[in-house]
Amino acid sequence: MKHRPKHVLEYLTVRAVAGLIQHLPYRVALGLGWGIAGLVFYVLRYRVSAAKERIREVFGTRYSNREVNRIAWQSWRDFCFTAVEMVRIPVSSPVWIRSVVDVGDSDRKILAHVQTGQGAIIAAPHMGSWEMATLTSLACGVRLFTVTGNQKNQLVEEYIHRMRMGTGFETLQRSASVLKGIVRKIREGKVLALLPDVRSRTPGVVIQFLGKTANIAGGLGLIAKMTGVPVFPCVITRQGWTRHRYRIMEPVWPNANLEKKEDWQRITQEVFDVFDRAIREQPEQWFWFNKRWILDPLEPTADSG
Repeated sequence: MKHRPKHVLEYLTVRAVAGLIQHLPYRVALGLGWGIAGLVFYVLRYRVSAAKERIREVFGTRYSNREVNRIAWQSWRDFCFTAVEMVRIPVSSPVWIRSVVDVGDSDRKILAHVQTGQGAIIAAPHMGSWEMATLTSLACGVRLFTVTGNQKNQLVEEYIHRMRMGTGFETLQRSASVLKGIVRKIREGKVLALLPDVRSRTPGVVIQFLGKTANIAGGLGLIAKMTGVPVFPCVITRQGWTRHRYRIMEPVWPNANLEKKEDWQRITQEVFDVFDRAIREQPEQWFWFNKRWILDPLEPTADSG
């Protein structure tokens, strides 16, 4: 396949930067990420105004302008730290992961379920380092898989895919038949990893979240209902630069006595209630810069009106 010169250049740049970061000590690599974060946040001002508006939309006058700026900055900085941790996947052994992540009893909680042979769903918000959440789940012995979409740059996509496959993290390509593959893997005892806290581009499940109405993709509740497996909400937060706190919350089980659509709604709402509490407690840990802002209304279609 012939690749566009722009994509080849992007790929070579990513490989060069990744190679550097993988050879640097962890804290030094994060220092490089901090410098890039500062340049983008304070000089280029990329999406800073939008992030601050979102924080005020959710919290009103609870935080001063200075505090809003601090929340936005730490959110962006941690996103850059997460990018560093993603490219360090090849040098992040399970032993090292367990040395920097406080797991508590979360490993026992999830393993007690998957050791029965049943699959499950782990749903995490974009908090702390979601890449470290994935690596921690794998380090705990959870057989994870996820669904990915097609990226514009296939070379970069394949490089990231190879890094993740090296950890045992399986991926399914999004397609018209992907649901069958998801159900098959869950019935094999594997665990689907989802980051569901973004706005669905099409009508989905309407829930209450952060004091507003949000339109969420229905897959979370749909898959749980179809397979009869629980959803384990997961929250990971950053403790300083190099430490992390990983928590698996109580599972949300499908209710056989509820009609299908009603149960999708309930499952999704209960999971997002966990996210809501975590974000309100530590707003600086959530990613406020997402292009698919969860509280944006659905875009009008040609058929609407």
